[in-house]
Amino acid sequence: MFRIIAISCLVLSVSSLKAQQKRLTTIPIEISSNQRFNLRSNFEFTAIALKSKNEIDFKEISFLLKDESIVFQNSPHQLDNSNYFYSTIIHFNESTSELKLMLKNQSKLQIEAILINGEGNYASSLKMRRKQDSNNCQLEGVITQDEWRSGLAEPSYSRSFTDTENLIIHHSAGSNNITDYTLAVRNIYIFHTQENGWSDIGYNYLIAPNGAIYAGRDPAGGEQDLVIGAHFCGSNSTTMGVCLLGNYETVDPEQDMLNSLENLLSWKAFKDDLNALATNSHPLNSNLGVIAGHQDGCNTLCPGINVYEKLDEIRQNVDVQVSTCRGEDKPVIEIEFDTLLSTNLYPNPIRNNFSFNLELDENRQNDILYFQIFDQRGKYIKWEKLYFRENKIEVLLPNTLTSGIYFLQIVFNSHQQELQRFMIL
Repeated sequence: MFRIIAISCLVLSVSSLKAQQKRLTTIPIEISSNQRFNLRSNFEFTAIALKSKNEIDFKEISFLLKDESIVFQNSPHQLDNSNYFYSTIIHFNESTSELKLMLKNQSKLQIEAILINGEGNYASSLKMRRKQDSNNCQLEGVITQDEWRSGLAEPSYSRSFTDTENLIIHHSAGSNNITDYTLAVRNIYIFHTQENGWSDIGYNYLIAPNGAIYAGRDPAGGEQDLVIGAHFCGSNSTTMGVCLLGNYETVDPEQDMLNSLENLLSWKAFKDDLNALATNSHPLNSNLGVIAGHQDGCNTLCPGINVYEKLDEIRQNVDVQVSTCRGEDKPVIEIEFDTLLSTNLYPNPIRNNFSFNLELDENRQNDILYFQIFDQRGKYIKWEKLYFRENKIEVLLPNTLTSGIYFLQIVFNSHQQELQRFMIL
């Protein structure tokens, strides 16, 4: 009797171990218009994606989670030579076994649900970078693969490395409803390796809305920023891929995320002597920005309009940070004061609020290539925030600036350059 019990326990333990190791399963689904599909799965999952052999609009399908209806999106990362079209991934903060879908405005569909289980003991996304001094071009506090990938199968393959010429910005295009960002990274890793069949996660780095930076593709002893990923339409050489967690077609990126993105790009540009404002030739685009969006080389909306529209500002901020790290100064003494712009800058002088407004109509705003601020010594000043309003730009300055004379330089796409002098009392 004792032997039978012992053998039964052994079988149960092995069975449980196999269940723990299973991280992805696929379920065929047939669903009709305005019909709910309900299924209690034997597989607990922390994320779901859909795929179809026919091209469909996945935005017509919603996942029902308690009182919330989460709409799928069409994936911006369709695979070359794939037999399937994919939706984006919807992530959850905890596992569920309830599969509830709703279809609207389409006839009967035959699709497959991809269920992913990223559960485990892993580093919290609250493990943030140590607070950095502004513009120091250092990269600290990155959450490593050993921390976020704990309990998942490690990748095993021969890595390739590349010199970097272009920094490509992506968004995951998944749901914006989660706060467990490490779980989202694990879900993406499982999807990339077990569904896409890739050797590893596709990106060099991933950034959470709270600013946490994750090391992506495992370089196995090589350099994290130089390992070749899988993110740019099969033309990944000479690129580094950065993925922003979330869907930025529908919401604005958090400032913490943008700050971390600029710090990461500044570190990389300083390290590799890249010009953040330059372009170069790439197989997918003969005039690809050194800092570019996924859509600049591929047929996609990635990284989402709310990130893409900020890329010029991001380039400018990175350029300023890198210039500061290099200790570059502009010879302000050479400025011809009779060339100062006539555009109204107010208040001038600035007294208490460390901000000013620049009167520019929408056409002139859209024509701006970049603008920058520096003091009398030629030291660049990084503004705190920019607000593009109707017929004006509001600039918020650091409240640590001392009294004195400062300069604003504006360069337009037409290569026209204008200067303005202002004073802080």
